[in-house]
Amino acid sequence: MAYNVLKGLIEGSVDQHADQQIEGIKVFKSTISASVFYDTDAESPCATMKDVGITKVVGGRKNAILSYNGDSTATAHHNLVYDGETLDVRNLAAGTLTGCASGVWDIPADKFTEDIAANFIKHGRGLKNVEGILQVDPGDGIKIEDGNVDINLNLRSGLSIRSNQLYVDPSKAQNITQGGQSLSDQDLLLVADVSRGSLQNTTLNNLYKNYIDVKIPKAAGSRNQIQIKSDSGFSASPNLTFDGAKNKLNIDGIVVADRITSEGALRCEGAVYKGIVRVSEESYTITETDYTIICDTVENKITVNLPPACNSKGRVLIIKKANTNKYKINSHPIEVVAKESTIDIKDTMIIKMNYASRVLQSDGENWWSIGISGT
Repeated sequence: MAYNVLKGLIEGSVDQHADQQIEGIKVFKSTISASVFYDTDAESPCATMKDVGITKVVGGRKNAILSYNGDSTATAHHNLVYDGETLDVRNLAAGTLTGCASGVWDIPADKFTEDIAANFIKHGRGLKNVEGILQVDPGDGIKIEDGNVDINLNLRSGLSIRSNQLYVDPSKAQNITQGGQSLSDQDLLLVADVSRGSLQNTTLNNLYKNYIDVKIPKAAGSRNQIQIKSDSGFSASPNLTFDGAKNKLNIDGIVVADRITSEGALRCEGAVYKGIVRVSEESYTITETDYTIICDTVENKITVNLPPACNSKGRVLIIKKANTNKYKINSHPIEVVAKESTIDIKDTMIIKMNYASRVLQSDGENWWSIGISGT
């Protein structure tokens, strides 16, 4: 809008229709109306109030950006400032931003909608930039296959993967006997050290000398001595030995056994002690340990019951009639009874004479008299 500050009087009148030039400074003391005011400096018509979109600005801060309020007023926001280079705003919502984002930080990773080139990502060891793509940099034992990161396992490494976990798998190791080899003292074993809580190794030599050899009971005594279990291991005695070269068992002492069976010749170089029992009751049944039965018949007749012949094959018995009263000549007889078998050809055998005896032996079916002394 152009203003003319007039001084002095204006001579003449203003022509309302023709062009007219007014020289000098003019001062108007009342309202001037016109259809158009023209700015000669700008060489364009002057704007009027109806031509101005914003007539009032609310607020104020240097470099503040105006926002239109919709009623010919605008607000200059203190938190929306542009100094010609930098736009300063607290929150920004934009459909698209282009240009360098080197000064942008704290952007949540899940807010990116497209891939980020690897050269814009700071990465540490184990990763690398391959033509703008971030990839795993495989080291020893790691491989990239079909876009996946995997462990590069040797088929004979002794390891396998089950349920996404790495396991020690002995079945995946090579057999030690392959190529004609075998175990050696310096071969290694893995040991879970409970006290240290870690995995250690040991040689077979160390395992044997410092553990197995200590735990296994040692043989006691000297050469050829038979081992006897004791409370804490083995014991031995020089009185009980076995000579393997001569196939000879040596016992210097007493042998106590319910039964001894010899399938070959039985040779005794020394005294032989056999069981002997004296009886005087009217009936006596021979026991498992009896060999010689002395029957004292001074007071009464004695019936001796033999064991079943079928259970006594080879057994020898001696039955002798005694009279312990030397002043009594006559005494009672002995009746020997064989149940379910015979003695020679009879069921019973009678011994009448004092100090007479019979030697009987079973063949597994019957008893036979193989020795007679007296009647």
